Parts: sequence; C-alpha cells; structure tokens
Amino acid sequence: MGVLQADGSTLAWKPDVAEEQALVAELPLRCVWSGHIDGCACKSRIEREIVTRAWRRELEASGNDEPRFFHFIADGGVWMAYGLSDGQVRGVYCPAHNSERAERSRAALCSASDVVLELPLAA
Repeated sequence: MGVLQADGSTLAWKPDVAEEQALVAELPLRCVWSGHIDGCACKSRIEREIVTRAWRRELEASGNDEPRFFHFIADGGVWMAYGLSDGQVRGVYCPAHNSERAERSRAALCSASDVVLELPLAA
C-alpha cells in the first residue's frame, strides 16, 4: 500500500512499487514518433493489452524470443512496435508514422534507378 507523505505544507501520495506497476500496465501506449520539426508529439494511442497480445502471438509463431520490431494490424491500420523477450512491449508507431518511417527507410536504401515492388498487406 502507498504512503501519504507530508512535506511542510503539502501532502503527497507516494504509491508503492506494485501500485505503480499496476498503473503503468493499464495505461495505453502512445506513438513514439518524434520526427516533427515543430517538436509536436503524435497523439495516437492504443491499448497496451492489444499490443501485448500481438507480440505474444508473434513470439509463439516465430519461436524467436529476441527483442525486435514487429508489425500488427489494429484499428484498420498497420502498427509497428518493439517487443521484449519477456513478452512486454516498449513502444509503438501508429499506422501513419509507421508508413512515414518505412518510406524514409526505403528511400535511404534505394537509388533513383532501382525498381521497387510494393506488396499489399492483408489481414
């Protein structure tokens, strides 16, 4: 159980470790995009449980428990997340920023004369 601390004229609730972990586990994950020049952060969010379930399915299907990026489909778009060996997820890119990131990566890998084939993703 947390502790109520008094410091001079203020009172503050300090949660214990278990309470803090429970609060974090319930919070949705927000897009970690930071590519905007004006410094604005993306406001997209997704429920942590949706991402965690997708990562666990990925771990089971691949048999590879190395931490890595993975893609999953949710809310009508393709999200990208970073999964850890213990089944937890560190961060996500929303569908719009996942696409921007992929476009930048593709542009960096391709020259003007390269033929690029685009494959549609299906759920």
